Amino acid sequence: MKAPVKTFNSSSLMLRLPLYIFIFCAILCIANGLIGYRVFKALFEEQYETITQQFAYTALSYLDGDSIERYAENPEADEVWIETDKKLNVLTQTAGLAYIYVTVPDSTFENRIYIYDTVHPSVVNGKVIPLGHVNSLKKRDASYIANLKQVMLQGEPYINFVYNATGGHVTTSIPIKAAGDRIVGILSVVKPMSEVDGLKDRYLKTTFILSALLTVLFILIYIFVVHHQLIRPIVLVTKETASFARHKGELSGLLTKVKGKSEIAILARAVEQMSVDMHRYIADLTHTTAEKERLSAELDVATQIQANMLPRIFPPYADHPEIELFASMDPAKEVGGDFYDFFIIDDDHFAVVVGDVSGKGVPAALFMVVAKTLLKNAGMQEKSPARIFEQVNDQLCEGNDAGLFVTCWMGILTLSTGELHFANAGHTAPVIFHEGKVEYLTVKPNLMLAGMPGMKYKDHSITLLPGDRIFVYTDGVTEATNARNELYGENRLILCMANRRSLSSKELLEAVRDDVNRFVGDAPQFDDITMLELSLKQLPKEEAQETAAQSSGAADEQHSPQQAESADMAGAVTKVFDATDENMDAVNDFVHSFLPPDCSAALLNKLDLAVEEIYINIAHYAYAPKTGTVEISCLRTEQEGSAPKLTLCFKDRGKPFDPLAREDPDITLSADDRDIGGLGIFLTKKFMDNVRYAYENGQNILTMEKTLA
Repeated sequence: MKAPVKTFNSSSLMLRLPLYIFIFCAILCIANGLIGYRVFKALFEEQYETITQQFAYTALSYLDGDSIERYAENPEADEVWIETDKKLNVLTQTAGLAYIYVTVPDSTFENRIYIYDTVHPSVVNGKVIPLGHVNSLKKRDASYIANLKQVMLQGEPYINFVYNATGGHVTTSIPIKAAGDRIVGILSVVKPMSEVDGLKDRYLKTTFILSALLTVLFILIYIFVVHHQLIRPIVLVTKETASFARHKGELSGLLTKVKGKSEIAILARAVEQMSVDMHRYIADLTHTTAEKERLSAELDVATQIQANMLPRIFPPYADHPEIELFASMDPAKEVGGDFYDFFIIDDDHFAVVVGDVSGKGVPAALFMVVAKTLLKNAGMQEKSPARIFEQVNDQLCEGNDAGLFVTCWMGILTLSTGELHFANAGHTAPVIFHEGKVEYLTVKPNLMLAGMPGMKYKDHSITLLPGDRIFVYTDGVTEATNARNELYGENRLILCMANRRSLSSKELLEAVRDDVNRFVGDAPQFDDITMLELSLKQLPKEEAQETAAQSSGAADEQHSPQQAESADMAGAVTKVFDATDENMDAVNDFVHSFLPPDCSAALLNKLDLAVEEIYINIAHYAYAPKTGTVEISCLRTEQEGSAPKLTLCFKDRGKPFDPLAREDPDITLSADDRDIGGLGIFLTKKFMDNVRYAYENGQNILTMEKTLA
């Protein structure tokens, strides 16, 4: 049932409108009176400020700053003090001041000493404070102390106005300076303002009476003039708008009686046009609503299509139990710009990629589809992430008028060895679980994809061991923001993961997302959140069996006494050490026992570096993640007419590995541009006379020779 539309009563407007005008004029009069009084008061205070400052500086001319210091230290009146006090009293009486007083605050502003004090008995009732009187400032408020400090410490005059029932008073305080421009005290002048109250009353009465007379006159003229020029046209417009509401936008024709070019006439024409526009708007709204519903349905389909483009079957490859993987992508809007992908390149290579397109919504989603497709197509033909990025970067730059770009991290894992080659195109650094540590896999990132054609990208590598894991994510994780505008951050992420090493890949991602949600709380999600975790469970069966056999042989060796000494190989002395960092000093002591007493410090440093490089490599990588032993043989040979020669031989039953096969690093490059690793072996080859490697009878055998000259 529709509510009845009230009819318009013109007589009601005739009565109310003058009343409203009267109220408005009354408020305006009061406001004008108060504002005028504020202006009057400001001018009045300015006048008093000038007068009291003149009196203050006149009184200051009577004073000697050095004498003030002397009276503060020894408060005894002398002839100079008495003469100055008389002058100040005369000034107080003739100028109609209430007080003139001179004080010296102590350094803590807790007390002050009175030097001079004059009182006008006809103005105020008060006693004269004698020379040397100490007045406590502890009960004074902070603003009063601040004012004293302003004068005493900063040398700036202070003026304060106080109003009360008798009118009030103004106090002006100025600094007193001694020789050397030092401030030694404060001179204060207090002048009453008894005439303020009377001036205020006269001003307000005059203002309000004149305003009331003008208001009545204005209302009479207004009622006479406005009725025909304003009220009657408004009545017509109001009746027609009421008809407009009752008849669904249809008008009765009353507005044709409103003539002219006044604002009311313009309003009448606007109402007529509104009727036409209303019918058109209803038709457009019906069409727009239908179109919006269609677009919403299509966007739902786009969301589902994007979700289906990302791999969602976990575990992904039943025939590859050596890897465990889980990934998720939560868009901030219906569709997002983040993506992840993983795929088998061939029987021995597995690729993972995570990317983040700039921007949000449909444009980012379309760019994401193109980038993901190009990366996978290139990845099926190329095993170098850097070369893949170079190819895809050039393709994305073609026709990229929108200026979109994508940060990306891609890794290709060699399943037979655990070696992971990866490249970073402006993406966040992944988190890696490696050798018992949880840390960021940080390298110098290259430019994002689609940023500039012809860019070069760099490959990096790391060897994953069974049990190692790598967690790749987009900045929606670390840049998640709570209601206090705080970021989740990299420290919270790595702490969250470090406490959850035992979880599966799926459980780990769920734990990270729960931790982010708890941190963010009710704050909205502003960015897409994408996470992917890859775990290397084991190496392929053949290598796993070989590693198990080697570990078994190493375990058998561990049953022999640690550092068991034996002699073989034509006089060489051999010791067996557990391959741990703790035995590094024992290994050095063993090698040092074969050196001559006069061995130079330079030669000793070179031998120590070479021995440590070979031994630490065996301790960290040969048997990982298990432990084993290393057999070290030392032989010093003497030849007549030449310097003695030391031969060192390292044997271990760890994974086959030739450290000499690695290409020497380019030491002409900076540390940032040079590949990580390889420098230790390079220096070992430089420092030793001869270094050779062999793999025989299931053992890595590395031999070094050095002339002890």
